[in-house]
Amino acid sequence: MASNAQLGKIILITAIAVLFYYFFWVAVLPFMLIDEGNPIRLFFPPLKYAFIVPSIFGVIFLGGIAAFSFYHIWSLKVKRD
Repeated sequence: MASNAQLGKIILITAIAVLFYYFFWVAVLPFMLIDEGNPIRLFFPPLKYAFIVPSIFGVIFLGGIAAFSFYHIWSLKVKRD
């Protein structure tokens, strides 16, 4: 089992890698003059998904926080009654 420090390093490296990948996909790739058949395009989905994917994750994240909050607020209300 990994220690908390090792787990934190793994999570941090993963988050930075995802951030760089997304930054390159959204901010750099559209301005590069490369052909459609270039192998670098194989690593990235079409640009229209660059905003759909984070939006979906954001809705799921905020919905999860809202559901968590409503659940705990409701359970406190039920305990008082």
